[in-house]
Amino acid sequence: MSEDNHQPVLPTVTGFAARHAIAALRRRNVPIGALLQMAGLSEGDIDNRQNRISALAQGKLLEFAADALADSALGLHLAKQTNPREAGLLYYVASAAENLGEALALFERYFRIVNEAVRLELRQAPKGLVAEISFIGVPRHQVQQNADFGIAIILKALREVAGRNIRPTKVAFAVVRHSDRREFERFYGCPVEFGAPSDQLVFSNETLALPLITEDRYLLETLGPICDAAARERDTPKGTLRTMVENEVERLLPHGKTQKRIVAKTLGLSARTLSRRLADEGTTYEEVVDQLRRSLGLQYLKEPSISLSQIAWLLGYGGPTSFNHAFRRWTGRPPSTMRREKQHPRHNRVG
Repeated sequence: MSEDNHQPVLPTVTGFAARHAIAALRRRNVPIGALLQMAGLSEGDIDNRQNRISALAQGKLLEFAADALADSALGLHLAKQTNPREAGLLYYVASAAENLGEALALFERYFRIVNEAVRLELRQAPKGLVAEISFIGVPRHQVQQNADFGIAIILKALREVAGRNIRPTKVAFAVVRHSDRREFERFYGCPVEFGAPSDQLVFSNETLALPLITEDRYLLETLGPICDAAARERDTPKGTLRTMVENEVERLLPHGKTQKRIVAKTLGLSARTLSRRLADEGTTYEEVVDQLRRSLGLQYLKEPSISLSQIAWLLGYGGPTSFNHAFRRWTGRPPSTMRREKQHPRHNRVG
């Protein structure tokens, strides 16, 4: 990407998650050249902290790194080792807030400075606040590790500015997984739900009222206009229609509501317009759904505790027979054979 001086594909990120992934790979003496190339990056992209990189490329790199390190919770492990100050301007403006509620509001307003693909939306709940994380311009299923990293960093930053081990009342992840739950719950200190409708952090009103040990109204007044200008520069478009369709279909697959007309209506389009605009992007609705199912199916097979029947349901098939036929069409092999080939020990963690 950087070798021919092309601008990174929007949306972009500052790349500090990618740098930590590369550092983890180097500590384990894992060759990084091929992984960077598969992600569409170069060592120069990673080493130059002044350059932004593609959000999708960073997401892919973390997925490749997780496979290379046999670490299904790589994003969480990287976040544990990361100083949240590396988020730069975003961290410091949030740290100047009066309390955790105001800090979260600043995260909501300015998160795109660090990652243009992430949108943080706050909404009131009966006993607190829900911080819902969504992704713009990148398919959610291709940035699982990056999502784990980013959500953990949000909490780690809040703990640091509050000077205490705050805990959400609930954490939810859209990704389906059965492994690593205990480790996630130890870090967050609360129940963790996988396979949820969306990614969420939920905080009580008591937690939101906690004062910050780093409060600085003068700093907040100084950084506010700078952050406003930076956020305006990062107000990127929502990306391709294909990506929007993928993210919506992924949410609906287990509910069996992926008919074109339903997805089109959710996106504010007619079924005919949806088909026409996807054709302009060189694909069809049926191709998008089929390729998404293939990608998710390969991910789910890595989770040994998810049965083939459960995978079929998660992908919106009527039963394992339909899933088996589709998987043979995708790979030439039955899913049971692929699962046996792909199983490997999961004890190799980032250290």
